[in-house]
Amino acid sequence: MNFVSKFLLFILLMLTTTTYLKANDTLNIEKYLFSKHIKAEKTKEGVFYTVYTEGGGVTPKVGDYVKIRYTGKLLDGKTFDESPTNESFIFQVGFQQVIEGWDIVIPRLQVGSKATMYVPAQYGYGTVGMGNVIPPDAPLIYDLEIEAVMGVESYNTYMRDLEDRERKAFYKKLGDEFLQDKMKINEYAIAHKLKVQRTESGLSYLITKEGKGEKAQGGNILTVQFQGFLLDDKMFDSNNNKPFTFKLGDGRVIAGWEEGLQLFSKGSEGYLLIPSKMAYGAISYDEGKIPVPPHSNLVFKIQVIDIQ
Repeated sequence: MNFVSKFLLFILLMLTTTTYLKANDTLNIEKYLFSKHIKAEKTKEGVFYTVYTEGGGVTPKVGDYVKIRYTGKLLDGKTFDESPTNESFIFQVGFQQVIEGWDIVIPRLQVGSKATMYVPAQYGYGTVGMGNVIPPDAPLIYDLEIEAVMGVESYNTYMRDLEDRERKAFYKKLGDEFLQDKMKINEYAIAHKLKVQRTESGLSYLITKEGKGEKAQGGNILTVQFQGFLLDDKMFDSNNNKPFTFKLGDGRVIAGWEEGLQLFSKGSEGYLLIPSKMAYGAISYDEGKIPVPPHSNLVFKIQVIDIQ
């Protein structure tokens, strides 16, 4: 058999296999629908769908952005994916941003429609599947609600508004967290009988021993001894009596140190009570004696040995 004959045989086998898989997919779905007494429309590609609530809006076309809520299940009823709570999923029709089954069925549904589609594996995740979530050759079921259809301009406006809302929500959350942090620090100070003062930034401090000379400032080389505590009094870090030297203002230390140590002079001793946003924020710190969880307020006992 020559090369051309082998190649033609290979193509024939591939087409036969694809046709068989597609027919087998469709047969599995048809058996499922029959067993559940579900009536469904069938597209020419072999994707089935049932509309439970007819919409009254526009029908999406290629290039439109569709805003939907969905739940994805296998034929055994196991949920493998769903849109997040209180969030919608947006994609552009016809640009391969979703499985092909969606691009086939969703342009048939009006805004406001609630429907279920039954997608053969060929138009889902095929013979590969998706990790440990979707097996190979698995037909898929999607419950859908079409919330909106947007053109490019409407989509851009929507995304700008969404980003603005998310930005405001983010800063509100930071503000609420910062207020709670200050309250927790104040409670800690009262419980430990520390008569602290608070700067405009929200940093609390107490000088227990006054030093000599001018206070530290950016550019100075500081040598300090320190111990760091969480608000439950667990020590998470210290320099173990080995002086720690660094340049103030170089960004080597957290913001609470950068500001707070400018209140200390050579020989000063005291405390810095630092809200999480001036410490490690949403990042965990795992280089000391114990891990520091995200959003932790910190207390440092500090002695300034030298300022150059």
